[in-house]
Amino acid sequence: MKPPAAPRFGDIVLASAFRPFFLLVPLAAISAVLPLPVIWTGLVGSGTIGSAAWHAHEQVFGCLAAAMAGFLLTALPSWTGTPAVTGRPLAMLVTVWLAGRLAFWLDGVLPASLVALADLAFLPAVFGSALPALAKAGKRPIDLGLVVAGLLLANFWFHMTRLGALPGTPDVAVVLGLDLLLVAIALALGRILPVALGAALQEAGLRGPVRLSPGRRHFAAATLALFAAADTFAPASPVTGWIALAAACAQLDRIVELHRGAALRRPQVLLFYVAQAFMAAGLAGLGAAALGACFDPVGLRHLLGMGAASLTVVTVMSIVSLRHSGRAFPLPRAVWIGPLLIIAATLLRVAVPEIAPEAMPWLGVALPSALWAAGFLAWLVVFGPWLVTPRLDGKPG
Repeated sequence: MKPPAAPRFGDIVLASAFRPFFLLVPLAAISAVLPLPVIWTGLVGSGTIGSAAWHAHEQVFGCLAAAMAGFLLTALPSWTGTPAVTGRPLAMLVTVWLAGRLAFWLDGVLPASLVALADLAFLPAVFGSALPALAKAGKRPIDLGLVVAGLLLANFWFHMTRLGALPGTPDVAVVLGLDLLLVAIALALGRILPVALGAALQEAGLRGPVRLSPGRRHFAAATLALFAAADTFAPASPVTGWIALAAACAQLDRIVELHRGAALRRPQVLLFYVAQAFMAAGLAGLGAAALGACFDPVGLRHLLGMGAASLTVVTVMSIVSLRHSGRAFPLPRAVWIGPLLIIAATLLRVAVPEIAPEAMPWLGVALPSALWAAGFLAWLVVFGPWLVTPRLDGKPG
């Protein structure tokens, strides 16, 4: 008898949504910051969208949206027992995402309406692919589906304001997209934290039930959703400031549950802890700024996107890649490299405008951009081989 043929590379990568999208996330992260140093240092000019809006859009609707798609289309079928998106349908989703990114890179060459159509196609495709699981889901997955729908509307608003068809500015739409991603993080952690904490307790030789308070989870998500609405329609209002402070307190209250002795030192717990601390700090700063404090809102947004959201994404991708490639905890020690680079990049981006604004082009933009991109690249070096090889346990996916 002939031995069974080895699986083809394409079949392996398209066996589960986390594989192609997690491979693409580091590339999207690098491309989202690549133009910034040369624009800030005056080597080239910005395109028709503007460097700030272009960069912010690609971070939120390019890089972070790809990570969200990989997670949702892997997790939802697992939670609901519905068929996973694999093979040709998954390849089509990846192609749609790539088309949107290519269109953005060609902004100024392609008509703005064509750029909008190419970019807007991805999130509806993700939502449609998730519908079978959402139709069978309980409340929490449906909440995540609603967030995807909200992101779709935020991206639509971005393009319509750019085309002059709707009031507002593209920047406001991107901020809404980031705020909604924070809501998605709060909802997703309700599923991920018990797994991560349980594994950490086992590694540390500790015992005890992993029961996290539903009330804390719901309050964290609800305050973030309320902040997203207030931040969109009344960003400078004192009421928005108080809501932001309440949301910050809710995130801090939630991470108290992670205080489980030596388990807190395990990467799958400590990295979530630091990400939540970044989120709380960013929200508290925005709240104080809305109430009159002299804080830079742009830097605080970077605490939320560059810090909290990116650090959460890297940690989630690490856990999902481990579990869905048939491996068991602990995570490899090299898992620390990428997050530490992202943390350093975030702190520089926030601190330099306050401490040394004259050094902003190099120390506040170029160096943080390089560190942030290197963090995602380091993640790819560690976990990329798992994404392009079959599961160790022989199961599909």
